[in-house]
Amino acid sequence: MRPVERLGAELEVWVRRTGALVVAGVAAYASYVHQREFALQGGADRTSATLWPLSVDGLLLLATVGLLKPSVRGGRRARYVVWLAFLLGIGVSLAANIAAAPALDWKPVLVAGWPPVALLLSVELLAHRPVGDTTDREDGHGGVGDDGDGDRSLGDPLLDRALQVDARHRELHQRPVSAESLRRELRIGAVRSRRLVALVRANSNGRTRS
Repeated sequence: MRPVERLGAELEVWVRRTGALVVAGVAAYASYVHQREFALQGGADRTSATLWPLSVDGLLLLATVGLLKPSVRGGRRARYVVWLAFLLGIGVSLAANIAAAPALDWKPVLVAGWPPVALLLSVELLAHRPVGDTTDREDGHGGVGDDGDGDRSLGDPLLDRALQVDARHRELHQRPVSAESLRRELRIGAVRSRRLVALVRANSNGRTRS
């Protein structure tokens, strides 16, 4: 990548992250105020009402980050727990924010219900790393790229994870993982995912022969 293009890409990332942080901060504050008011209306004392929103949005943020990870330790059961935490968090947060609206009209409800949605999406934008960033590093500067030496991929540190993803994919779908599925799962570039798939299949074929 040329210096001007790299500078533009870095500036774009900086603007995106700064904007997401600003949105997350504003949304978190508005959601906190609404949920604290809801807790006070529900009979909580001031200390409990002050802490209660942190438990709701904190659970939601933890679950969101967990869902954005390529894999969750503990297998399918752990994934279900993360999804349950996410659904409970967004449900309670939305309900508490909407309940704090001064009237059940579409404008107050929209104003009150928007902060948890904006907070959720901004956290996802902050946690998500565009595939293009990884591809640039792999293809242009010492990674596994189109012009790299094929033998270098034999020591790919992601091979073990790729084998785990392939085994899980075979168990669920009765077929080997594709390069596109592996790319999304590991958040890597297309070139590297194709080479990892080739290594995974070579490894599987070798075990079958033995």
